[in-house]
Amino acid sequence: MENQLTNNANALRLFFTEDVFLVKDETVEITAVDHEKPVYHSIINENVLAEEKGLAPKNELISIEKVDVVVNTYTPKVEIPHIVAEPTAPKTFKFLGGNKKSVLILVNDIQHDVSTEQGRDLLRKIVKAVDLSTPDFAIVNYAQYDGTEFNEFQEFFKPAIMLSFGVEITDLKLNVTWQNEIIQHGNTKIIFAPNLHQLDSDLISKKQLWGNLQKIK
Repeated sequence: MENQLTNNANALRLFFTEDVFLVKDETVEITAVDHEKPVYHSIINENVLAEEKGLAPKNELISIEKVDVVVNTYTPKVEIPHIVAEPTAPKTFKFLGGNKKSVLILVNDIQHDVSTEQGRDLLRKIVKAVDLSTPDFAIVNYAQYDGTEFNEFQEFFKPAIMLSFGVEITDLKLNVTWQNEIIQHGNTKIIFAPNLHQLDSDLISKKQLWGNLQKIK
């Protein structure tokens, strides 16, 4: 049997020969939809009316609050290497003598290598009084190394005895007090006296020096 279904308009007119009329039904109310009115206002209004009537709202509006988003930036922890100061080389000094007996003699004269003629003559008498010769001691002119501290001399010469002529305690940054007596500072015995040229004519200071020299013979 052939399929009798058809969509042909001319064929359909053979079957539907009666007139068809459209009649408006006044009993049906169709509410116009306001396309410009947001939907969520209708939902809110319905919920308000429902609450006033003591009824549970049909639909609950989910409010979306603005949430501050905190973005944590990550900074990699970089270990900063400690800067290590390069060790400084020990200060070196020019000196007269041999320092075989670790006796350091400091003089302080801007104009001469050691002192004036009177001062040099006095120094010869001093070293002879304690049985020292040129190979036994080291003579350094502090005027050429102004600002040098005792620790720097100590590190270089390792003196067992130090005779200081015209170089003050404050110059050497020593925390000691001179009272005309031999100072024992660590492994070093120290004697302070005026500048050689001045000492030659200072009988009191010269006498005190002779007394201290006898104690280190």
